[in-house]
Amino acid sequence: MSSGAMLTREQEVDVEVLPQDQANINEFGRLNARLHEARGEKEAYEGRLERLDDACTELMMGSGDNVFVMLGDAFISCTEDDATKHCEDQVEKFQQIVDKLSEETDQILERQKELKTELYGRFGSSINLEEGPN
Repeated sequence: MSSGAMLTREQEVDVEVLPQDQANINEFGRLNARLHEARGEKEAYEGRLERLDDACTELMMGSGDNVFVMLGDAFISCTEDDATKHCEDQVEKFQQIVDKLSEETDQILERQKELKTELYGRFGSSINLEEGPN
């Protein structure tokens, strides 16, 4: 059934929405919002990781001269070794963030699965917890 279709009277389940049901529906909605945020953050950090990896590769092919590293809005002159160390530290930092966001999205999806089972069991097709087309 498409998410935009109206239910017929026979398909509707006449069940009273208890406070716990409403709390579960609200939790599902909050989790869904956070899931979208976490996925966006993860994608942004993965892009930064890719650029940092490219920068590290460029540094490895350098000639040993001083290079400029961007810190905030300023460029700082430093040795290739210092720049490589900084780059590797940033890669490690961003990889940890990506890993943490992946773990968070997995936990959110697991909890949403539990809530879907409970809510669909209670309300049947009268409730729609699926994503619509983007």
